[in-house]
Amino acid sequence: MKQITELHQLEHEEAPKVVVTVPGIYTFLGEFADYCKGYTLCGAAPVTLEVAASPRSDQSVRLFLAPMKDRKRFSLQNIKLRREDRWANYIKGVVSILNSRGFVCGGFNMTFSGELLMKDGPMVNSAIALGVTLALRTLFHPDLKTEDCPAIAYSALSSFAGETCRLVMFLAMMQSRPDSLLLYDVHHLTFERIHYDVHDEANLSMIVESHISPHALREELAIRRKESKVAFEKLKSAFPAGLVRDVPDQEVKEHAGILSEEEKRICIYVLSESRLAKEGARLLAQKDMVMYGKVLSRVQAGLRDVFEVTCPEIDWLTKRAMEINGCLGATMITTGSSGTILVLLSQESLPSYTARMEEYEHIFGFRPTWKPYVPAGSLKIDSYH
Repeated sequence: MKQITELHQLEHEEAPKVVVTVPGIYTFLGEFADYCKGYTLCGAAPVTLEVAASPRSDQSVRLFLAPMKDRKRFSLQNIKLRREDRWANYIKGVVSILNSRGFVCGGFNMTFSGELLMKDGPMVNSAIALGVTLALRTLFHPDLKTEDCPAIAYSALSSFAGETCRLVMFLAMMQSRPDSLLLYDVHHLTFERIHYDVHDEANLSMIVESHISPHALREELAIRRKESKVAFEKLKSAFPAGLVRDVPDQEVKEHAGILSEEEKRICIYVLSESRLAKEGARLLAQKDMVMYGKVLSRVQAGLRDVFEVTCPEIDWLTKRAMEINGCLGATMITTGSSGTILVLLSQESLPSYTARMEEYEHIFGFRPTWKPYVPAGSLKIDSYH
């Protein structure tokens, strides 16, 4: 793959003035914790997005999505959401939110590249919005506080473009490091670093891509998110004074007048997932990989049996993993590509698990891929004058 600076030069006939490298983010535990303002465990994905930008002398914006050779353009005098513009709406959203805060930008050229663009879903969209925000800050408004950029990117995606996203993901992109995971307290938006040993000689965290259709789980997840939002709005009305994440399961069960049986199930799962994220982080910090693996598998069981957002391919891969001696746990990662799985296993059991992949291909007709989880580097901003 060509360097982002070369791609920008070839497309726009000028060198970029700024290049922003944004790491993707996996949510390992607590994906749905936003609804109860609970806990979520995140870490940098092994892929990044690169955004190169240079100013223009007019009021035009020219965009180039290099891997897809997709080009978009719009005028700063006409910032409107147009569904047919797809990903370009994220850039429009950033400009619109900056304008509303008094940070007016001039025209610019922008190029996007990186392996993260080969993924799908909120992780990609969030990285684009944050990368654009940081690039425009560097180009036009260095007085804009860096710590304000995640909120601007979040508003651009959620308010302007109407996309589902999490503020925690933008924060994690800013704060992630390759040597640690991040445990977020969603209510207070604070975090704790949990050391992650990339060179653990005993155990291995594997990222397995099932390669199911990108749309296979999207509808089910979207439905569950909407249902979770409604259920917790009802639950909060019953506990206006306290933190809803601290509501015991028994009290959820007793609120028959407020919640339907399905809503109770949803609330109990989300609350348990939040608690498991906090517990999993503690176990990881203590290097208790056996119990950490059990936490992963408990979350997977909930995603499969309570939320019902998995599929036969995911269920097969996680179940086969747990049948192998030396596998400590496995769960689906909903912020990866559709059908991404985290498998925690001993180094010795790796050949046994990879041998199972041949069976998967015979059953489902396509081959999964896998590699050790190695977090990408931290967010980086390079400015050229």
